[in-house]
Amino acid sequence: MENKHVAEVDEKLPLGKNLLLGFQHTVIAVLGAIPVPLIVATSVGLPEEQTRFLISAVIFSAGLSSILAALNVIPRTSPMVPMIMGASFAVVPVMISTLKSAPNLNVGFQVMAGSTIISGIVCFLLAPFWAKLQRFFPPVVVGTNLIVLSTALLPNAYHWMMGNNAYDLTKSIDAKPLLLALSIFVFHIIISKYFKGLLGNLTILISLIVGTIAAIFLGMMDFSSISEAPLFGLILPLHYGLPKFDIVSIISFLIVMILGMVEVSGTAMGIHDIADKKMTKDQFGRTLKTLGINTFLSGLFNSVQPTAFIPNVGVLNLSKVKSRYATATAGFMLILIGFVPKFSALISAIPKPVFGGVGFALFGVIIGSAVGILKGVNFDGNQNMLIIGLSVGVAMLPSTYPNFYAQFPELVQNIFGSGILSGSITAITLNVFFNFKEVFKKDPDVEETVELEPAEEA
Repeated sequence: MENKHVAEVDEKLPLGKNLLLGFQHTVIAVLGAIPVPLIVATSVGLPEEQTRFLISAVIFSAGLSSILAALNVIPRTSPMVPMIMGASFAVVPVMISTLKSAPNLNVGFQVMAGSTIISGIVCFLLAPFWAKLQRFFPPVVVGTNLIVLSTALLPNAYHWMMGNNAYDLTKSIDAKPLLLALSIFVFHIIISKYFKGLLGNLTILISLIVGTIAAIFLGMMDFSSISEAPLFGLILPLHYGLPKFDIVSIISFLIVMILGMVEVSGTAMGIHDIADKKMTKDQFGRTLKTLGINTFLSGLFNSVQPTAFIPNVGVLNLSKVKSRYATATAGFMLILIGFVPKFSALISAIPKPVFGGVGFALFGVIIGSAVGILKGVNFDGNQNMLIIGLSVGVAMLPSTYPNFYAQFPELVQNIFGSGILSGSITAITLNVFFNFKEVFKKDPDVEETVELEPAEEA
């Protein structure tokens, strides 16, 4: 049984199927990559050219990160799992603060690059020690973390359905975006039931294509951003010059890096479970080494600290295909898109209600994965149910009341202002409190992972 599971993760798909599945991951990844640079650009008033570069740099870095997570490019560092990686929302407040406090935007990006590079080095060096913390991520924490992730991200589906009225709590939804989103929702449900084989693996992509065509006929597509975007844009290291190192900025980025390590640890445990690949301490360490390398490269290319894209975890579940080669293909596609701003503009021009129609499936299916993990957890004579309930409750707070932590210190806002981070930290802390003896009992013997030969990745 185990050999079958490993082979499923390492399965090399036929070229056509691999390209289609990779493209499906790519579309969702671009959607996840764009918000972070757009939020930063809007907050600090970036010129249009710098905004386009930041978006392209984030997409390009997401491609590099995804390849390094899937393939054994750098020996003994890759977890070799189907994990799409990209921009972390947790770093947004620190980026905005750094850029606003700099004498000019160019210096701000140099300081940001230096702080990100240092954070990546620290993460890589901490990886061997961090691997010893696997005891803090038992099934009850991993399952809870997946529920927290989906619960924190599910409101995005509602916002996407709102179209132009998204994030405005004083407005209600218009009829046209609502009907479009509901139509795509129903369409996706129907084809998910009746489509089998390759078509069954591509239900998300098919729904997005049909929804985009419908949006064009409804007059909801705005092609202006596509025509304005350049056809080609080269992404070179240190675009803004040599990095600068500011101690205050470095400390802020390191705090976010530690929080990001917690987030990726929990998400990676869930991905390993979905992909039926054993999460050994070696795998745990490789995941954090990959995060460190990817963070270093992100700083080098003036991008932002990466994390695992949760919507792509939903794609893994819905497509039923767990091959890491599909996500590696997506990584190569993301790199190409990073060089072609017009293509990323095309994907970003798809009306948000179209994504809202499949958003419930993307985020909701992760809850199903969590249930699969939690059904093996013992709930008799312990407080594991309380761990789940309180963690989800804490995670929902920022989504329900976005300004709840507005008057708190910046550090508190950075930690608890993210439902994903606050919920994950709550689950870890409560598990230590309630299951102290289990957490700190002597480690059992851990099975070593079987390494792939580097030539296999050539």
